[in-house]
Amino acid sequence: MKRNIRNKCIAFLTAASFVCGGASFQCSPIASAEEEIGTPLSELQLTLNETQPDDFMALSMITLRAYCHVNAGLGDPLSVTSMEKLDINDSGTLDIMDAFTFLTWFTTGCAYGTFPDEAQEFINNWEIPLATPITPLETTTTSMPTSTSSVSTTTAATSTVTEPISHTTITTVPSAIAETTTIPSATAIATESTANTETISSTVVTTRTTTTTTTTATTKITTTATTTSVYNGIDVSRYQGNIDWEAVKASGKDFALIRAGYGKYASQEDPYFDQNMKGAQAAGIACGAYWFSYAESVADAIQEASVFADVIEGYQFEYPLVFDIEAPVHTTMSSSEIGAIIKAFCTEMENRGYFISLYSYANFLNTKVPQDVLERYDIWVAHFDVSKPNYTKTKYGIWQYSSTGSVSGISGNVDLDYSYRDYLGIMVRAHKNGY
Repeated sequence: MKRNIRNKCIAFLTAASFVCGGASFQCSPIASAEEEIGTPLSELQLTLNETQPDDFMALSMITLRAYCHVNAGLGDPLSVTSMEKLDINDSGTLDIMDAFTFLTWFTTGCAYGTFPDEAQEFINNWEIPLATPITPLETTTTSMPTSTSSVSTTTAATSTVTEPISHTTITTVPSAIAETTTIPSATAIATESTANTETISSTVVTTRTTTTTTTTATTKITTTATTTSVYNGIDVSRYQGNIDWEAVKASGKDFALIRAGYGKYASQEDPYFDQNMKGAQAAGIACGAYWFSYAESVADAIQEASVFADVIEGYQFEYPLVFDIEAPVHTTMSSSEIGAIIKAFCTEMENRGYFISLYSYANFLNTKVPQDVLERYDIWVAHFDVSKPNYTKTKYGIWQYSSTGSVSGISGNVDLDYSYRDYLGIMVRAHKNGY
């Protein structure tokens, strides 16, 4: 019964979003969408600035209007700070579920006279005024780069995908985890998966005793066979701004996974990617890169991989190239559809000589990704505010354990990660990722 009520509420909110944005905008050319919506970018930001933090009905409607603006292809009508504040499910963009959360808080307050704990936390963390509106997406024509795939040339303006705010999960944002979080025992961490078979076998070190033989994925041999090296790292995107990579290195970070972009157009390259790669490499930090996916089909996934490969061309990577699948559109797909999209993207990258990993949050990996896909690819799992990820279907190589870390050289929050494999050894021995 609760599920039916919830689904009906979401359906009503979806219908309301069409009304907020102009009922026919999804059927109209992008060029006319702004006229149909008729809300200047600054107006919605101003409305948000003047809204009280406990006015959850108003916040729900503001979120819906912003969602409409984005899906009409007009870019984000709110500032980055505002988007992050209203992105309650931490999906990287505003969506129906964010509006549904605000509406739920509103109805709970009406029914019981008090708000739930997460609503009260939201109110307590509210800061006014918010930042000024950001510039909408460009609508200039951009040709697709040369690719081995058959992909048609189009323009960035035809995409209804908006840039994700950050690289995080869509579960409720937990409280921050200090960098002193207990590292899980070696028995809980990654061993080798069946993906990239020729590379994985070379990383296994066998330590013998007089009675047993134990195999562990490690590169630092100690007297205890079950001790595994743990490396500390971060993952970043344009939302961390200018980074002092020398300070990051001095803080003890061993590696960085850097966003190269999102979506399927060349114009969606992360504007800080080259700057971050060059700065991190100059500081002696091992690097990998990830691509945030919005693919809704195998063809989309192949096109995304093609653009990703063009963006990263010329760089060497000590860490994996990662397919990040967590967008709201993927939560509505079947497991078989998800599996086909992942395989299409990863196969395209593997054919180009790259070691590929799969990233998502624990629940998505557990419920939406087929077992054979999990067993084939190296896994980077996200799960916050826990002693270890709630993911046991296969082993994992990297764990993103916080989205609210604090690191010298970076202003604001940054994602924190543990790595459990000698990825550089994999790349060098198998000649992957430019080695």
